[in-house]
Amino acid sequence: MNVNRHLQSTLSLSVSLLILGGSFILPTGAGLAQSRQVQLNLPNLSAPGNRQSGASRSESCISPEDSLSALMPASNYGLTIEGYPSFFFYLPEISAQVVEFALYNETTMELVYEGRFTPQGEAGIVSVTLPNNGFQKALEVGQSYFWGFSVVCNVDDPSSSIVVEGTLRRIEPSASLSAALDTATPETLPSILAEAGIWHDALTTSAPLAANANGEAWKALLEAVDLGDLTTTPLLSGGLIVEPTPVSNAIRVN
Repeated sequence: MNVNRHLQSTLSLSVSLLILGGSFILPTGAGLAQSRQVQLNLPNLSAPGNRQSGASRSESCISPEDSLSALMPASNYGLTIEGYPSFFFYLPEISAQVVEFALYNETTMELVYEGRFTPQGEAGIVSVTLPNNGFQKALEVGQSYFWGFSVVCNVDDPSSSIVVEGTLRRIEPSASLSAALDTATPETLPSILAEAGIWHDALTTSAPLAANANGEAWKALLEAVDLGDLTTTPLLSGGLIVEPTPVSNAIRVN
């Protein structure tokens, strides 16, 4: 099932992801009930990375009082059942003209996708979706990836970039989860996916509801991962514009 069929069209970006291998068990049966109450059951796994940028230098393009943040669990680890998943970031007001996103296969360290984008200057939450454009390969089931999202403060000095990183793994949904998703409504999707531990898709399906009376799922998910301070931050549908030019070397995996 393509969960994104329930969503409004969002801005396509590039992604970089490295994920640790591991095994886990998803809840089944009653745990997948179509309840509107969100109960997040994350896998007991973590990965290298940082979901929030550290203190910025005085000459940084981000205010020292603010920081770049990925809307991720503190474990830096997330699951998806989508071939072209979405990612969300809090992008503060910045003076930089470029942000970048890159995606790597953990096993081969192959660069899967890379892109450069122009921020529109307004602080808020921006979405990143691996583009399903006929050329970009879908993420592989059972494969792990490493992603990095970077604010390029100085294109001539990669060390000045502000970066957040995390990991993601695409999994095959269980039969019970697939059945629950097939009969779900847009309002019940976030709770079903959250209970199954599918962070990226739970957040993605809650995003269209965030600005209306059904926004409890968005708020509950962020609060569950200690990002409650972002629940009232606006989602910017046009926060980033894709640039066709090749990206710089600002994001690298050694």
